[in-house]
Parts: sequence; structure tokens; C-alpha cells
Amino acid sequence: MKSLLKKLIERRKEEVTILLFDDDNPHQQESYTLKPTKVFAILGAINIAIVLLFMALFYVTPLGSFMFNKENRTIRASVVQIHDRVLALQDSLNARDQQLYEIQNVIRSKADTVFEIRSNHGWNPDVNDDPEPPPAISYLASHYPGTQSLQGDQVIHSDVFSGIISFPTEPPVIGTLTGRYQPGSGHYGIDIAARKGTDVRAVADGVVISSDWTINNGHTLHILHAQGYATVYKHFSEIIYRTGDIVRKGDVIGKVGETGLLASGPHIHFELWKNGVSLDPQHYINLN
Repeated sequence: MKSLLKKLIERRKEEVTILLFDDDNPHQQESYTLKPTKVFAILGAINIAIVLLFMALFYVTPLGSFMFNKENRTIRASVVQIHDRVLALQDSLNARDQQLYEIQNVIRSKADTVFEIRSNHGWNPDVNDDPEPPPAISYLASHYPGTQSLQGDQVIHSDVFSGIISFPTEPPVIGTLTGRYQPGSGHYGIDIAARKGTDVRAVADGVVISSDWTINNGHTLHILHAQGYATVYKHFSEIIYRTGDIVRKGDVIGKVGETGLLASGPHIHFELWKNGVSLDPQHYINLN
């Protein structure tokens, strides 16, 4: 058999005649003419077909999962879902750690303050020519005892308190209303959800009377306007203006965030006050 294969290989490009003899009947014989190249091609194709058949049989059986590393789609989908949840949880934990770190800094450095005015110059009615103190001083003195001025005479005599506020006005940020005015439950403003980092704008001319951090509300900003109006903004990710700064209507005063323990997602809490009385902001701004 070995010698036959050797001869077939040597004469693979020639036609070969093979004679077959029957041992019981030597006079009877059969002859076949063939070309070795074709024979080898047919044998190779048969071998490949057999290998592919066995591979297919193994693939559809449990043994195939070990041989071909076949994955179960249901298990893979569950693993991917769990992985995504772990990543989301890690992001939440990182944000919480950052928030706690900032809270610790606040606790160590200073007390939580709201509507605190830091100033260097007091208002003296004996020196001022006006019989009545300016609107800013009247409002602060009546509602925040011990507060008498805003960073000196330049602010006190500014024209930001001489104008008339026009309502309705544009909202501080374009977004979705997620919380309504509910003074009975202690919610004295509205919540407007927007993408984190969105610009927040002043709704009217005024003076920043407080730019600070509180544990519950995060970065907060309070602006005093003409006619006894005051606006409050909470949960900034960052604040651009500081106490004593003059702001104009439409100025970007900060960025939407979710700072503070009471924040539940990126949004701005917006309040409107008139002579110490809270108002429903929805009646004074254009919310689409």
C-alpha cells in the first residue's frame, strides 16, 4: 500500500490504470483508469467534510461550549447589565464622597449661614442726605437685623435699586419644572431640572447679598433687587458672583448642579420674595 501511494504521487500528473485481480478467479480482472491528482483532491475534500461534520456536531452539544468557548447570551447580557450597574454605583459613590468632603470642609471652617452679609462700611443716616435709607438698607435692616450695608457706598447708591422690575420675566434656566411652590410643606420656590453645567442667569438687576455654601442646599446665591424683591438660587455646581457684586438681568451667575443634601439630581431651586413674603415664582416667570 505504501509503495502504491508512492507511485501515485510520483505519477500524479499522469493517467494511471489500476488492475484488480480476484484471488478465487485469477483470470477475472477489473481495470480502472484514473488521474492521481483528482483522487487526492477527492480524498482531501472528504477528509475536510468529515472534520467539519464533527465540529458541527460538537458545536450544538454542551461539549461545544468548552471546545469553542461558546457564550450563553442570557448570562452574558446579565453580566453586562451588572457591570453597568456597578459603574453607575461607583459614580454615585464618588459623587457622594466628594459631597461629604466638601461638607466636612464647611463644618471645620465655618458655620452654615444663610443671608449673611459681610461688609466693611456701615450706613450712617446722620451723614446721608436722604431722610430715608436706600431701599437696599431698609429691606436688609428690617428682615436681617444687624445688617446695614452692602460693601460700601458704591453699592448703596447704585442704580440697581432705582429701576422697576418687569414681570413676567425669563426663567433663571431653561429646563423642566420638577418641583412646584408648596409653602405649606416648607418648599418656598420651584425646582427646574436641567443638564449639569447649564448656565443660570439673574432674572433682574440686583446686588448679591449672600454667596455661600449650606449643608442642605449646597452652593446658594441670594440677590436683592429693587422694590423689595429678592431671589434665591440653590444647588449650584459653581457660583460666579460673590457677596457685594452687582449683577444685571441676564448675567450668568452660576452653573446648574446637584450640591447639598437636599439635591436629587441636577436642578436649580428658585425662590422669589417680596418684602420678606415668599411668592410663587410660576406667576412671575415665563415657563414654557
